[in-house]
Formats: sequence, structure tokens, C-alpha cells
Amino acid sequence: MKKQLTELFQHPQYKPESLLELTKRFSAKKTEEFQAITKALNELEREGIIAKNKKDQYNTIERLGLIRGIIDLKTQGFGFVTPLGEVKQVADIFIPRDQTLDAMNKDEVLVRITKKTTPTRMEGMVLRVIKRQLEIVVGEYFQGAVFPRKNQEDYLFKVKPKNREGLVDHSLVKARVVKYHPSKILDVVVEAILGGINEPDAQMREMIASHNVEVDFPQEVLQFVKKIPSTVQEKDKSGRTDLRNEQIFTIDGDDTKDIDDAVSIKKLDNGRYELGVHIADVSYYVIEDSVLDKNAYQRGTSVYLADRVVPMLPKELSNGICSLNPQVDRLAMSCIMELDASGNLIKKRFFPSIIHSRYQMTYSNVNAILLGDEEITKKYQDIVQTLHLMQELALILQKKRTAEGSINFETIEPKLLFDELGQVKDIVIRSRGASERIIEEFMLMANQAVAQTFMKKQLPFIYRIHDTPDQEKIAALFKLAKEIGYVKTVPTIFTPKRLQELLTGVEDTEYEKVINMLMLRAMAKAKYSPSNVGHYGLGFEDYTHFTSPIRRYPDLIVHRLIRTYLFHGKTEADTLRHYDQILDEIGISTSKSERTAMMLEREVMDWKKSEFMTPSVGMTFTGVISTLTKFGMFVELPNTVEGLVHMSTFKEAIEFNEASMTYLGITSRNVYNIGKIVKVKLIRTNPILGQIDFELV
Repeated sequence: MKKQLTELFQHPQYKPESLLELTKRFSAKKTEEFQAITKALNELEREGIIAKNKKDQYNTIERLGLIRGIIDLKTQGFGFVTPLGEVKQVADIFIPRDQTLDAMNKDEVLVRITKKTTPTRMEGMVLRVIKRQLEIVVGEYFQGAVFPRKNQEDYLFKVKPKNREGLVDHSLVKARVVKYHPSKILDVVVEAILGGINEPDAQMREMIASHNVEVDFPQEVLQFVKKIPSTVQEKDKSGRTDLRNEQIFTIDGDDTKDIDDAVSIKKLDNGRYELGVHIADVSYYVIEDSVLDKNAYQRGTSVYLADRVVPMLPKELSNGICSLNPQVDRLAMSCIMELDASGNLIKKRFFPSIIHSRYQMTYSNVNAILLGDEEITKKYQDIVQTLHLMQELALILQKKRTAEGSINFETIEPKLLFDELGQVKDIVIRSRGASERIIEEFMLMANQAVAQTFMKKQLPFIYRIHDTPDQEKIAALFKLAKEIGYVKTVPTIFTPKRLQELLTGVEDTEYEKVINMLMLRAMAKAKYSPSNVGHYGLGFEDYTHFTSPIRRYPDLIVHRLIRTYLFHGKTEADTLRHYDQILDEIGISTSKSERTAMMLEREVMDWKKSEFMTPSVGMTFTGVISTLTKFGMFVELPNTVEGLVHMSTFKEAIEFNEASMTYLGITSRNVYNIGKIVKVKLIRTNPILGQIDFELV
């Protein structure tokens, strides 16, 4: 209904209609039909897509002359709204102090223009707050108020006396803002008591709660899970292909407990490869619209933090019956692909299966075998030949993908090592060998195979998409590359292949880091959507996420669609309409969950790195300039610890050339660019904020 109404409102011939007129248009006669229209209209209004005119008729905000934007409130009470969307070229709109409503700084608001003082200068009034920048606050409860340890723009978060029952001073609490005031005194209601503020785990709980990530599962979810058997039952095997005698095994990290994928391979008589990717059949257990499914959707993804996992599914599933553990029967969804000697996908088929993984192989052990380690090779003698065949195919797939323009960014991933007290004792770089590349290539292949199948069938589906990058930023990047002599001309069309050629051209040069960084900055964010625009970064026309349903909700949805369309053959109009209506919202919600998880993971990593570096204040280190900004440069140490050299700490005046991404010392004429090796002294850390400050030596 929401989608149909949006299409109606955006139609060029649409004329404003009232609620009554809209219900007649959609022939709403039953109560639930009327409620569906009313609910959809309210949501579209809340989201700032539509509004009512003076006659109570609905129209788009654009036709009503209203503007959505982000408000920047000044301490004097007035503010400026920066428009969003297609009107972003409009100058910031001035909002007088008596026209801000209850909007707070950085809120998304709906504005009506009230005055045009000049052709470019406008005044307006806030009609409604669409989205709050600040909804959750986590901090120390003390004498009727909540005090965050991180700066919250000097707000006072007040708990009303009637809501203080059971609260103890110096507790760590999570609270929700329920009333906003321009005076910066905000009313909050405590939703959860997280423990004592000085308990060892307090900061981790604080960070998790501040991102509104739920750790504990509701009782009704746990009760639902109790009814799921911990072993595969006889009835579960019905209608499945039995692959238990096949040589199937898993390859994961040393500490992985939630195993989504298993692999198999054969060399066929015709010289082709038969690659099997067997994924945990999570959708068999997580039934659509069950309390378990709704909770998984709300979570969206598992969150992998420094020393723990906040799972999307309860551990009875994520580490138990769904996990493809070794030497036990497990239900799977198998994707069998036939590939030729050049890595071209010739055939593919999908079916529900039952598997029995031979081994839980680790990346480190597989890498050792492929490098010829005699002891480990002897231990896993029966799969050594298979592993070499897997490596052979993976190299073919990687070569083909690179030749077709898939962009291979070289990223370094840190791994924290903890002592027996839970403190970080070292930070090392995660090794990336042949086994990691084998699994990466096989999963990419399976994800493509699934997406191609559904794109060809033109059924409602969810894709992993990556839009084209910012054209201005990419043009500036190639202009820089031309100036430093790595390309002869600036192309008019920026294909993934041209970008990959540029990365290859600067490999192992002093400009490798700067080109990598500027290219990454220009890239769009990958997301989930039912509208397939392809995956620019990978250079794939069709791509989805199918291989991790234990930890990603979009993968679970893909499994559900495979089961519905392919296994059960349900493609009737009602089924297609159902998925057509829900997939857009699922894409938006799960993309948001993914971004939240990434922010939380980064925040925890910054905290742990800052904490690890604290005993080293005053020491000198050698690092590489990783980023240059107007306020200072960031220097990265070999262990990935990154700190800021603030502009104010330089011993001379500095000129910043943003186009070439360089600093120039006015007196010394020293040039600082990304990738340059420098010596720095650690002068300050702030673990609570995850900050590290250096100064140049």
C-alpha cells in the first residue's frame, strides 16, 4: 500500500486527494483495508515524503513547496537548514529562533519557506521533525539525571521523579529521549540498567547500548528456540539430496563458531570443474513472521566486536543446529556449479541437501598444507589433493575477475590479542593467504550464480548493489594521477576496469596509498535493494548475498526466496505481490543495520587501540601518513594504530593543498603527502573517545 500510494503521489497527473477520496480510489471497504491506507499515509507523512494542504488533501512535499533538510542550530537559538535530495542546490535556509519548534541540532526537519529576502537567501519555519539525531543516551545515572561519558553537546538528560524508581546512583543506564526542549534540557525514560559504571565490562556495554544494539534475546524468542531440536530429525531429511558421503568440509578462522558455508570440488571427465558451495539452511528453522524471524530482522546482522559476538540468532542456532559443525549431519542449501577451464559458469543448480562435514579446517592449516607443511599435510592427507584443486580453480576465478575489472582494494585488517585478564596484549595483522582467497572466490561465484538466476527469472528479489562512484571525485583522482605521471589521459567514462588498471599502475610506489585512499573515498556505499543496478566495485552485473544466513538477514531472505520460488514453485500473483511489497523496506532496514554494526565495530576497535597505546605515552614511533585534512594529518603505525598530528602542533606554518593532498611547510619547504614515512611521539590517549594524539618528531 505504501509503495502504491507513493507511485500515485509521484505520478505527473496526480491531483491532491483527501483520505476519503483515496479510500474510494483503492476500493477500501473492509476495516483492515481502510487501516492499511491510513497507516501507510501516516508513515509517508512521518518520513517527510508527503504532507497535507489547507484542505486536508495529500500531496508530495515538493508540490507543496516544502523542503526537507538537516538543521544546524546555533547557541543563540536560531539555525540554518541544509536542504536534502533534489533541492540540495538551494542555499541554506535561515530559521529564526521562534520558528525552530522543538528541533535539536542535526535533526532532519520539514521546512516551509516564509520569506525570500534576496533571490538566494530564504527564511523558513520548521513544520515537523522527521528524524531525530539524538534518541538514545547511555551514561551514568546520578541524582535524577543521566550523564554520558561522551560529549552530548551539553544537554541535560533529566529523569522525571515518577520514573526514578529502582534507579541507583552511579548505575550505567540506557535511556530514551521522550521530550525535546530548545533549552537543551531533555526528558528521558530509562529503558535498561546496564550495571555499575565502574564494572570492568562497563564501557563495552555502554558502546553496544549507545548504538541501540540488543545483546539479550527476548523470552518469547528463547522459548521458540527451545522447540527446535538440537539434531537433524528423520522428518527433516524428506525431499533432500543426501550428500553425506561426499567429500565436503569447511574452512574458517581459528575461533569461528558460527559456520555458514562448506565447500566441495571435483574435476569432471570433460575437464571442467564441479564446484559445490553448501550453505547452512537457516530458513528451514527461521520461519517467516515467527518471533524468531522478527527479532532477526530487527537485529539485521551479527556484530563482531573485539572479544565477543552479538549474534543475529540465538547460539542454539548460530553455534548449534544451523552451524555446519564437523562430524554431524546438517541441513544445507547446495549450489552446484560447473565451470570451464577459463572460470566461465556453464551450469548451475540449487537444491535442499543434507551434508556431513568431514573437517572444520582453519585458514592457517589450509595455508600450511598449500605451502607444503609435512606434519599438517600428513594429518589431513585425504583432502590434500582436493585443496590443491580448489587453489587451482580459485586462481583461475581471481584472474578472470581482475581481467573483467573487479577492483581489488588492498586492505589491512588488525587482530587484537588478549591476555588472561581480557586486556589487549598485542595488535597483529591478520594474515591473508591462499585459503582466504579460495573461500572468497568460491563465495563470490555462488553469490553471482544465485543473483543471475533470479535476474533472468525477473522475480521479486533482493540484490547486493554498489552504485557508480562520485564522478567529480573520480575525475579529480585521474587528474592527479595524470599530473604525477601514472595515466596519460583522463578518461571520459570511469569503468571499474580503468580504476583497477590505475591501482595496478601505482602498486608498490609512493603514491599507492594516496590513490587507494582517494578512490575509496569516491566510492558509493554498497547496500541491499530489490532494484538491481549491479555491483560496480566487483564489476558484476548481478550480485547478491547468499552465503552467510546465520549472520546476515538479507542472506536469510535470499534463502527464503530460493525455497519459495525454486523448491516449492510458488510464483503465483499473491506470493509475488507479498515479496514485492516487503523487499524494499527489508533492503533499507538491513543496510542501516549493517552501517550500525560497522560503526560499533570501528568504535570498539578505536577504544581498544587507544587503551593499548596508553602505557606508551611519551614514546616515539615510525609510521606512515594515512590521511591529510584541514585540521591535521593522521599517521598510521605498522600495527594499524592511527593517531592525529594536529595542525596546531606543527613547529611552522603549513599550507594544505587539497587537490594534490599535500602539506607544505612554509619555512622548511618540507612536503608531507599520504604514504610518507614520519617519526611521531605519542603525546596523549583518550580510550573513552577512542582517540590517539601524536606530534611530529
